[in-house]
Amino acid sequence: MKKLSQLSGMPQMKAAFTGWTQKITFKLITQTVVDGFVVDSEKTVVFNGTIQPLSAEEVILKPEGQRFWEWLDVHVMGTTVPLRNNDRVSYNGTLYKVMASKDYSLNNYMEFHIVRDYEAGNE
Repeated sequence: MKKLSQLSGMPQMKAAFTGWTQKITFKLITQTVVDGFVVDSEKTVVFNGTIQPLSAEEVILKPEGQRFWEWLDVHVMGTTVPLRNNDRVSYNGTLYKVMASKDYSLNNYMEFHIVRDYEAGNE
């Protein structure tokens, strides 16, 4: 239990997410530059959350040339998932790129928009 001084005063989404989340496993692929070369490193990330197609309202806000791409909306319970913009993740054998992150840590969740990474060789 958190101390009163640690509470944000914002609604905590744990109760709302109860029954809607499941364990999700991503293979997180990050890139770093080592001695002038780009090196991929992979690690498995497991979290409780939901994954669904991005809403039509949010897709229409994307640049015109990206509206027909495969976009997913990822809601993560808690704030410890180490995803950053431009990271790549593998989910169910398909590569995606993290394009947007929304920090709702005061409400104890995070939201990410990921898009299928067609440049990585996905057909």
